[in-house]
Formats: sequence, C-alpha cells, structure tokens
Amino acid sequence: MINTKPAKNRYNSHDEPIINILILILCITPLLISFFLTTDGQTITYRIPFPLTKFGIPCWFKMITGYNCPTCGMTRCFVYLSNFNLNGALIMNPAGVLLYFFLLLQIPYRLLLITNIKIPKRFLLIKVGYCFLIIIGLIALLRFIKQFI
Repeated sequence: MINTKPAKNRYNSHDEPIINILILILCITPLLISFFLTTDGQTITYRIPFPLTKFGIPCWFKMITGYNCPTCGMTRCFVYLSNFNLNGALIMNPAGVLLYFFLLLQIPYRLLLITNIKIPKRFLLIKVGYCFLIIIGLIALLRFIKQFI
C-alpha cells in the first residue's frame, strides 16, 4: 500500500546545532566586549590604560534628525551593567538592561540545545522569549516616542 499522506515538515530551526551556535556567539559577543570598555556616560574608551582612546560609532539617525534613536545608549548601558552599575544602565537605556539579561539567559539555553539536553516546556520558553523581546522593543519604542512629546 502506498502512503498518500504528505510528509510533515519536521525541520525546526531550534534543533539545528549550527543555528544555535551562531545565536550563542551573537549573544556572547556584545557581553564580552562590554567588559573591555569603560564609559563616563558620554564617551566610551578601552580599559587598556595606554593610550586611552575615545571612540564611538556616530548614530546616523541622530546626525540627520537631531533626535536619539530607539537604541541610543545601548552600548553604554551594557558597559555599566558589566561594571555592576544598574543605576547608570537604567539611565542610559532601560530596554538595554532587559536585553542584557535576555542575552545572559540565552547562553545556558543555547548550550543546552547544542548538547541536545531535553528542556522541559521548551516551546513555552520560546514563547516567553518572544514576549520578552516584544517588551524590550516596546520599551525602546516608548522611550523613543517620549522625546517628541
């Protein structure tokens, strides 16, 4: 007897190890970089004592419009959090604080996925992660809109 049922697509991007490795690298990179930087709230410098070089990537949005973009202060926020300065981080960008902790939580989650360890209620965790990202986006958007009011 020939099976006439269409084959179910069993491809799930969360089961693909290379995707999880790439996401893990994307989560770890900004966290690690923030430990090698320091800020005074206005500029960012390397922690290497000689020579202290101020650097930054100019925001094209701010250069053109004169207003802060929704992600303004995100790097300084990460640097403050890496120095355990939650107050300074909240002042720089409240959405950045949530994003920092989201990235931190992604590290053990992705490591579990890479090693094929069963995660109970995995799909619930995925939905919570999406909701968390939506909340981060909404906070960034509201902060952006607030400067126009």
